[in-house]
Amino acid sequence: MAVDVDLVPLRADFDVVWRGYDRGQVRHYVEGVEAELRVLAVDRDAAVARADDLARQLETARAEIRALRKHIDRICRTPIEPDALTDRLRRMVELAHDEAAEVTERAQAVAEQHWTTAERAVTRLRERSERLVDELDARRREAEAEHRDLMRQAGERILAETRSAEQRRRELDEQAAALREEVQLDFEMAMRARRAESMAAMAEQEAAARARADHLVRQAREHARRIVADARHRVDELRTRRDRIAAGLRNARDLLAEADPLLHTPPDDIPAPRTESNPAA
Repeated sequence: MAVDVDLVPLRADFDVVWRGYDRGQVRHYVEGVEAELRVLAVDRDAAVARADDLARQLETARAEIRALRKHIDRICRTPIEPDALTDRLRRMVELAHDEAAEVTERAQAVAEQHWTTAERAVTRLRERSERLVDELDARRREAEAEHRDLMRQAGERILAETRSAEQRRRELDEQAAALREEVQLDFEMAMRARRAESMAAMAEQEAAARARADHLVRQAREHARRIVADARHRVDELRTRRDRIAAGLRNARDLLAEADPLLHTPPDDIPAPRTESNPAA
């Protein structure tokens, strides 16, 4: 027997809210109601099946009664002369009439009993269904009232927790602002320390660069002095060579001046060269 799907399972369509209700309690409550509804639905289906069976039995009894009535009517429509019958046949006819009357009465009694039983079953089923509907309505109202109360409590709790969360957020914002300020101060101090370290390092590098530059300048000056001294020495040597060359040129000019008259004098007039005695000769 199928369970009526109009009654179970119940649609537990409670709105899920943050800490709005205890899900375990609600599920336990819904499962208990569904179990009771299943039992009631099974009982209802059994009563309906019983009523259907009684209705079938009643219809069968009515069919038998109609068949017996047709048989009796057919017998009655065929007149039998009492004189034509023997005593035995007459007795059999009387017994048949009596049996038919008894069967008819018994069938009528059974049919009335079955009909009464069916009416009682239907009445009990109707009353139970109405009682079930009333109970379901009452439970629905209770569930709705409980749901409204849970929603109200959840709303109040959410409001309180929202205020608490706002307060906590403000406190966290203040702590974060203080922490940011502290971090900023630490950062500025660290930056000043790093700037001082950088300035010291730059000063050291600048001093080292200045020392290297001074050293290079001294080396360059020393090298320049050496170059100048060498140049002066070479200039002095060149002057000396120039003086020697100038002296040689003057001597050459003097010799040329002395030799010029000789160049214009006839050969016979050229005096013989003077020979100087060589002491070493």
